[in-house]
Amino acid sequence: MLVYFKRFVFWLFGNLAILCTIADAEPHLKIKKWENISFVTHSSGGLLLDVFRPSDSNQRSAILCLHGGFWAKGSKKFMHPLAEGLVERGYVAVCSNYRLTDVAPAPAQLHDVFSAIRFLRENATDYGIDPDKIGVTGSSAGGYLAVMAAVFDSGDKRTRPNAAVGMGAQTDLTSQHIQNSTVLNWSKFMGGFYREVPQKYLKQSPLNHLTQDDPPVAIICGEHDKPSTRANAFRQKALQLGVPTSLTEISGAPHGLLKATEHRRIAINALDEFFRVHLRR
Repeated sequence: MLVYFKRFVFWLFGNLAILCTIADAEPHLKIKKWENISFVTHSSGGLLLDVFRPSDSNQRSAILCLHGGFWAKGSKKFMHPLAEGLVERGYVAVCSNYRLTDVAPAPAQLHDVFSAIRFLRENATDYGIDPDKIGVTGSSAGGYLAVMAAVFDSGDKRTRPNAAVGMGAQTDLTSQHIQNSTVLNWSKFMGGFYREVPQKYLKQSPLNHLTQDDPPVAIICGEHDKPSTRANAFRQKALQLGVPTSLTEISGAPHGLLKATEHRRIAINALDEFFRVHLRR
């Protein structure tokens, strides 16, 4: 009987936590949208972003959402369902494109993320954003960019997010998993495989840039994703440096953890829980 009672207590408190999070949602607010806003122009063309926010006039925290696709494909539209879920939690959600590898290799994609963050800060009043409360998240390739934006010092304070969450992200580009990879997309992104340009992998590795001055960084991964997406080395170093971090593993989820509605709901709960604390919405 004691075993069953303990199970009931764990079930009760787990569901109470979910209910408390849901209770803080604001589904009664209509969503206001601005789509295809130009935020930076390159010789290859301009890049666009979409802004979603509650239709009130309150100044709110903003979350930049970055799509996956191995830096070779994908679009800001892939992140619209996530953005709408974040708006229901009271955030301004922004979905941004970045240059793909058929246009430019790394670090062009990171520079585009910096441009998007800078644009949001410089135009915060237009979209009801608190410029001191801007977070960034992304899935897979976008998750890597979210983490990298948090730890890489661009020399411009306007480009640094106040918190970041990587979902299904690689945070150590010198890991054995990546050193042994023969996936062509890695070569396209980095300008060669690890064995060919190891110093570039080191330079573009979030783990290599993590310092005690970095903002909070959380990790979300699927139960069935590669072990490297748990970012064990990255989180261990963050804890040693005093950088707030956490891991949320979504039961039953694959690498593409935003595709299924239930997995996406859990991810939104985890994002809200983290950003609520570290952006102090």
